[in-house]
Amino acid sequence: MARFRVHRLKLGDQLVVDLQSDYLQDLPTRVVAPLQSVEDVSWVIARLTPRFEVGGKSYVMATHRLSALAVSDLGPSVADLSPRADEITAATDFLFQGF
Repeated sequence: MARFRVHRLKLGDQLVVDLQSDYLQDLPTRVVAPLQSVEDVSWVIARLTPRFEVGGKSYVMATHRLSALAVSDLGPSVADLSPRADEITAATDFLFQGF
């Protein structure tokens, strides 16, 4: 597993972004945020819910819907958002710190 990689869950079609530090790769779980299709989102806070393109579709990272999933629930990586690491980290900082 690698931080900022997008995975499709093994059950269903949901995409999630792995947010957990790679230093904790031996844990049996990963902290993730779901990606929601832009069409399915009724509100956004730009700093909290950054937009990304994955596979030619636009998504919003639902930072406020973080969860921990078993590593076994994650399918293979389908995208790498590490070039946007600062924006993703800013969203999690905003969620927890308010800035």
